[in-house]
Amino acid sequence: MSLIRRTTLMFLVPCLAFIVGAQAVFAGAPEGGDETSSLHITGALSYRARIALPPDALAIVELSDPTVPGGRLVAEQRIALDGRQVPIPFALVVERAALIPDQSYSVRGAVLSGGLAAWITDEVPLDPSVESLDLGTIMMSPYEPIPFASELVCGDQRIRVGFLEDRMRLQVGDRTFDLRQAVSGSGARYVALADPTTSFWGKGDRGMLEIAGTAYPECIPVETTTAPFRATGNEPFWSLELTDKRVELNTDMGETRINVALTEQELLEDGRRYRNLIEDGDLVVSIFDRPCVDTMSGMPHPATVEIQLDDRKLAGCGGDPAALLQGPEWVVEDIGGGGIIDRSRVTLNFGADGRLWGRASCNTYQGEYTLTGETLTLALSATTMMACAPALMDQERNVFDLLARIRAFEVDPTGALILKADDGRTLLARRG
Repeated sequence: MSLIRRTTLMFLVPCLAFIVGAQAVFAGAPEGGDETSSLHITGALSYRARIALPPDALAIVELSDPTVPGGRLVAEQRIALDGRQVPIPFALVVERAALIPDQSYSVRGAVLSGGLAAWITDEVPLDPSVESLDLGTIMMSPYEPIPFASELVCGDQRIRVGFLEDRMRLQVGDRTFDLRQAVSGSGARYVALADPTTSFWGKGDRGMLEIAGTAYPECIPVETTTAPFRATGNEPFWSLELTDKRVELNTDMGETRINVALTEQELLEDGRRYRNLIEDGDLVVSIFDRPCVDTMSGMPHPATVEIQLDDRKLAGCGGDPAALLQGPEWVVEDIGGGGIIDRSRVTLNFGADGRLWGRASCNTYQGEYTLTGETLTLALSATTMMACAPALMDQERNVFDLLARIRAFEVDPTGALILKADDGRTLLARRG
């Protein structure tokens, strides 16, 4: 089971609590097999710093297939160092039946201390077609992760927030805080382990910061800009763009184009309306905070839009579809129509910057999501590699397989998120 899964150094490499002894784990390598049917990989791990490794240090070397999201583990070696220091020799033996012809592979090493990564190498690409490979000495670098790191500004104070496996890490200037999730009525609130007067309350891509009892202005992404509201409709096709000062409407294959100053909004119970937009006719734009599905693409949007243009009525959808995904955490209730194991937890979080993260049953994961005009795709880039009960591990594999095949989504009338895979399976989740 892979313990190192990522192509950059900024991601977390957590521990397997039950690791003991110095063992090599080979994917499908039979004992006493023919050496010509195996690939032998040797080398050593080292670093330049004059720092001694602690007695509990554990070295791990992995061969993986980087073409699979998160990396498919092919072989690994675990070496309990018991006080030994660098350089750390390793030897991997891989059955060729486990290798795909003409496929590229990579080797990566790390040293863990106290269950957390302390040193890690870059990935070393290799050609598996040769009989044996001596990689020589592979140098490691210190490992200081903050996965999912985002930069925000709270008034004049810039901060970084990110998530380790079971806690949030907050950096404020030269100070670092570890926070655990606390009960909150909305959003996700985290409180410092040693100081309840230090907290971060995240709501979507924004948040509220308190340090030692001092509250800061709302935290917003560093590069946040006010995006215009856009809407479209079909039969006939029309498009609308609304900024804080102007509104532009195009329809009739471009023959009708109106670009005028925005009037004061009229607040509705579930939206807003703009009247008296043009002097020589009637133009009224109504935006309702009700989900809407585009009649051509099938893509859901967060707003329903109605336009009255003289004696014509135009209807369509508006807003960024990603807004339906972002916000509080989604908790999965059904996986592929087979339910979910009692008291297990599968979650999804969609960041405003395209980040994806959550728990898959046993392990946490991270990656990216991409929305086009018609599709939603998810790409995992890293996972932790804890070991759990076989049933949970099977469920987790199903989750990862399903996430890799997601192509569309909808939000049903009850507010449930339904992710749709290309093979017809679905994943159903609700806000946590």
